[in-house]
Amino acid sequence: MTNDNQQRNSLSAEALVDDFINDLNQGQWLETDMSATDTREMPEDAYEASDEGTNETTKDVPDDMTYAASKDANTEVRELTAIAQIIKKGSSSIQEPSEDFVANLWQKLEPFENVQGKKHHASSLGANNNPSRNPSPLPVKKKLLPWAGLVASILVFFFLFSTWSGSSQNIVLAMEESVKKLENYHGILEKITTNEAGERQFQIRTEIWSDGEKYATQNQDGFLTVNNGKTRWRTNFTTKEISLLPIYADPHDFDLRSEAAKALSYPHKILGEETIAGRAATHLEIQPPGGLPYSLWIDQETHLPIQLQTAMQKSLQTTYTYISLETNTTISEEIFTYNPPPDYRVVDNRNDQLVASLEEAIRVSGLAPLELSATPRRIFAAPQRIVFDFEDTIIVQTKATGALVIDPQAALGQAEGGPLEILSSSLRWQQKDLEIQVQGKRFKELAQQLNPTLDLTPQARPLPPEETINKVPIDLEVVKNNQQQVDSGSSPWQLDPVQVAFTFIALQISPEGIVGEPPLDYDTLRMTENDGKRAVIQASEGPVRTVYLERLIRQDETGIWTVTGYLAR
Repeated sequence: MTNDNQQRNSLSAEALVDDFINDLNQGQWLETDMSATDTREMPEDAYEASDEGTNETTKDVPDDMTYAASKDANTEVRELTAIAQIIKKGSSSIQEPSEDFVANLWQKLEPFENVQGKKHHASSLGANNNPSRNPSPLPVKKKLLPWAGLVASILVFFFLFSTWSGSSQNIVLAMEESVKKLENYHGILEKITTNEAGERQFQIRTEIWSDGEKYATQNQDGFLTVNNGKTRWRTNFTTKEISLLPIYADPHDFDLRSEAAKALSYPHKILGEETIAGRAATHLEIQPPGGLPYSLWIDQETHLPIQLQTAMQKSLQTTYTYISLETNTTISEEIFTYNPPPDYRVVDNRNDQLVASLEEAIRVSGLAPLELSATPRRIFAAPQRIVFDFEDTIIVQTKATGALVIDPQAALGQAEGGPLEILSSSLRWQQKDLEIQVQGKRFKELAQQLNPTLDLTPQARPLPPEETINKVPIDLEVVKNNQQQVDSGSSPWQLDPVQVAFTFIALQISPEGIVGEPPLDYDTLRMTENDGKRAVIQASEGPVRTVYLERLIRQDETGIWTVTGYLAR
């Protein structure tokens, strides 16, 4: 084999290993200098071996060919190590070996296994079938490089020396192994949102305890929410109130086990290495089929996820970071024990019962629900209500009792000729005599199984001619100051387009200000359009019939609404 380092540096990692194996196939590892073997001095340890038949140590006298082959084989292993070191030093980035290369590698290695097997077999036959052969005074044991040793050397090259050991697949597999060993964890999770302008806003910090199916969280406001697998409740220590909650509606923002499972099942690639919360981490891009790529950071020491960043959706991106994390630690059972103090008031918000089948759910609810191809984990039912629990997503179908009341924060799409409420992780619409809500991580996928014709594009029709609209003068500095007030926690009503429109109309009626009861019924306002940037509110009474609003500063869920025009009645 050549020792020309410059030539090796110019080759790819695959080419170097391929060249090494080709040399082996040509028989170079068994070539020996027979003239030299007669005079070379045997090392003492070449003779020692454990006798298979006794506990005594015997002196093996290998033949010259065996010794030479063993020495040359060891030389090849040393060269393989040298190749690995050359690649590691001379290559800034090495691509992961292709499937074809790996398959060809094993095909090229296979002859060595067969050759060694045949040599051993032939040697045994020669000894057993030639009774006239004079036996040696000492047993002879050949010391050829074992097949397992050669394979181990190749694997050492792949997974220890070369940068292929940092492949995304190996990182994710290491994460899988760490998650398998994960019995419980306790950490502090921080949530931060970022808009398209790059402005970051701290949202909440949550303490988390997880032990198997048991899960508890306590946020900075002091609310403690616990799910022990049988009962789910929220404790408000300030008001001394405990609310019993449905066990199925228990979303986890950043669950280590579920995120590891998704990373294993989805395509992914390495984007680099970073320091997250003071820890070295590998940055992976996860590419869910049919969805937007998102990022996951893996702690290089524990091989567990430490940070999750969603895709930019509706001009907003969310980052979840474990600023502290303890794994396989001691968690008190008292956290997961439902034992209300005697002076606390208990409010039962559970209306649904667990049922064994869809038929039982139909019988309990009296509904004819829309069905989908996916199978839920559990089904709950109550009169005029069915809940399908898919663990990370729930579908609630209830009897429609009137027009769909749209959440003020929602954008509007189209469903069955009517409005479709679009929020960051849920869809809601009416179909036949049902009101349907799909909420959770797979809300789009499961909603489209129920109704493939859903139009998820936010609706915003062209504005009427300018001469018909009464424009409202706007001072952008005032708007910016209002946005900053909302960001600091003041005047949150400015995030609600209906409330902003209601205040505007009320001030049109009472320009001097609102004293006492408002001069307008809030329920007479209805949002008819909202694409996340512009909204239209219709009022059925009062001096204004239509209000036009825009998000002028920030076009995401944190942006305030400003009235830009109106139509008088």
